[in-house]
Amino acid sequence: MAKNKINKYIGAFALGAVIMAIPSCSDTWDSHYGTVNEESEIATQTLWEQIQSNPNLSRFATIAQRAKYYRDETHPIATYTFADILKSNRVTTVWAPENDCFTDAEYNTWLERCETDGYNVQQQLLGNHIALWRHVLSGDSIDTLKMINSKNLIFDRKARTLQGRPINLCNIPATNGTLHTLKGGTTPFDWNFYEYIKFAGTLPLFREYIVGKDTTYFVPGSSIEGLPDENGNPTYVDSVYYTSNQLFRTRSYLPPNNSDLWMMAEEGFGANLEAEDSMFIMLLPTDAAWAEAKEKLSQYYIYSPIYSDKYKGNNNSPNQTEEGDPDSLQKMSLEMDLISPLVFNIHKQPKIGGQKTGTPWTMEYFIETKGAEAEYLLNTFGDTLRATDLWDQTTLFNGKVVEMSNGYGYEIEHWNFPSHFYKPDVEVEMSTGVFYNYANNYTGTGRLQTFSNAAFADVVAEHGKVSRNNFYVMGPQGTGTNPKGEVRLKGNFNEAYVPNAEVMSGTYDLYLVMVPYYYIQIAGGDTLITDTLANKINLQISYNNGVARDATSNRVTVTYDGVNVDTLLCIPDFTFPYSYKNLRHSYPTLIIQGAPTSSEIRSGKYTRTLCIDRIILKSKENQSIIEIDPNDTEDNEN
Repeated sequence: MAKNKINKYIGAFALGAVIMAIPSCSDTWDSHYGTVNEESEIATQTLWEQIQSNPNLSRFATIAQRAKYYRDETHPIATYTFADILKSNRVTTVWAPENDCFTDAEYNTWLERCETDGYNVQQQLLGNHIALWRHVLSGDSIDTLKMINSKNLIFDRKARTLQGRPINLCNIPATNGTLHTLKGGTTPFDWNFYEYIKFAGTLPLFREYIVGKDTTYFVPGSSIEGLPDENGNPTYVDSVYYTSNQLFRTRSYLPPNNSDLWMMAEEGFGANLEAEDSMFIMLLPTDAAWAEAKEKLSQYYIYSPIYSDKYKGNNNSPNQTEEGDPDSLQKMSLEMDLISPLVFNIHKQPKIGGQKTGTPWTMEYFIETKGAEAEYLLNTFGDTLRATDLWDQTTLFNGKVVEMSNGYGYEIEHWNFPSHFYKPDVEVEMSTGVFYNYANNYTGTGRLQTFSNAAFADVVAEHGKVSRNNFYVMGPQGTGTNPKGEVRLKGNFNEAYVPNAEVMSGTYDLYLVMVPYYYIQIAGGDTLITDTLANKINLQISYNNGVARDATSNRVTVTYDGVNVDTLLCIPDFTFPYSYKNLRHSYPTLIIQGAPTSSEIRSGKYTRTLCIDRIILKSKENQSIIEIDPNDTEDNEN
């Protein structure tokens, strides 16, 4: 982490104090400021003594003498300043700004900040001019150096610059390193994303959420122990702290002490916003965008005070219920869903013109075009965002561009993610794994039926293809019985816009994608299909209505003619009062039961066997269907 790296880098290295001098590269250095023994050319002074002996570095020296060293943002060492670092036996190279690099106002501001904001004096100024080890100006090479504030700066020996700032005096030897001086200004400091969010002060609500996930740890094993106190407890004369942020390290994790949130894992970026060697593009919501998003999306995040734990039901034990605070669940779920999709790694985006033969993105071209030529966008959380006729992905990046040390940010005033990204269709591909396995909830025989669309191309061309070359067969348990099963309404279809979509509070149309019975016969090698068999199906939705036991919707009976692969609208305009988004152990279910009578079966026109390809809950917004298939973007109104 950026806060810890100074402590880790500086504290880890201690070398000998007698260092051979390096020949000068500037005629103005001949006087040596009294730093070198004329006969032996051996350095006899520390970096701090070299700096103090040069009157043109007095402003830098004064700041270094007043700036305390911070182990992290909240733990300064009261009696240890950067002057102490520069006189210690740690080997470093200093590019010290000469006095004319500071205006009077800038100089006075830095002195004031030594008292009020010492950590950022360390990060933005002093740490931006010091690197570990000895780096001399010799030859024509160009190196990227990691400074002790973790920033990567360019040391151009041919141009005689550090991050574009001209070097005046160079290769001044010291017993503990090498000194160069800069003219024309201090080295530019660029925030990384975390620093910008935390310290720039432009995103208060966003900052509150991100920084609120920081955890600072005291590390006894890395600290120096002193004498025990009067009670025999250890004390520490040199305490080491580390700060971590769960959002950076993982995509999903269980929060500590989450007894009230038993069903909900927390989500992160899956990207370290402090990583200086990364190239991120990130959306940075202003307070206005944050408030707009919450107002727009909160209707989909309405939570119940009680939920049925279907996970425990899978173990053939009675359902248990867990109570929660609906407002806390809504806040947690909505905010983490707003946060997690905001970061994009430029190196992970699909190549321009095709993933195999296309051209990789450059940061400059992405910024110029806002990613307009991307086939899709892939964020670090793992979401794939595809543009459609209903949504232009470039609108995501309508905001002020801010250059960071590890990428570019867009300060957005409006929340331009499409609504169907948050409330997408829930597409369930039927398979043995989708059934809710509570005891006695399935009657009949079930199996997965493979069916090659390519092998039976003529049939498919006339009667329709099945998704992913398979469908599910629900057969009767015995003569005179109809199959019955209860299916989890939780997305599992990989080709869906959001493959793992969950039901949210709001309105959906429920569809069944039915497959003709004779597809079983075709798959088995029968080429003489003379009859089609119809189905009757009873359907009910089991859902949370705010009490301990889930409610069941009115039974709906649907008839399927069995001629073509057909998408049947079965239950229109069904409104789920409560959301299941981000819940680990709870979901609604669909109860499916064959319904033909014995006389209908005897007529030879019906079959009890149900062939089901998919269940689709089509998301609706403002009384219109949200189309999310990038290949079929016609907006179908009611």
